[in-house]
Amino acid sequence: MYTTAEVAKKVGICKSTLLRWIHEGLMPDVGRDWRGWRIWSEKDINKTKAFQVAYHSKPLRRVRRTPVNRADCAKAASESMVSFAKGYSKRPEVRT
Repeated sequence: MYTTAEVAKKVGICKSTLLRWIHEGLMPDVGRDWRGWRIWSEKDINKTKAFQVAYHSKPLRRVRRTPVNRADCAKAASESMVSFAKGYSKRPEVRT
């Protein structure tokens, strides 16, 4: 039986990452002892290692942003201001 910190060290991840995976429902929670602490078995460790490999096996695609010139930026800003102005009506004056 292992603690969460020992399992995280064996798998090669941070303890908070392991707890986040459980909290987000990516991994099922493991058994607990009489104090409510998690107890990890060898089977649980193997499942965690398999999940980590599957979770990190696909490389993240990097998105390269295209540069925007000033003219396009000004055009977008003016279009948004025009659409905002259409929905705008002057507030009636309140006389007291």
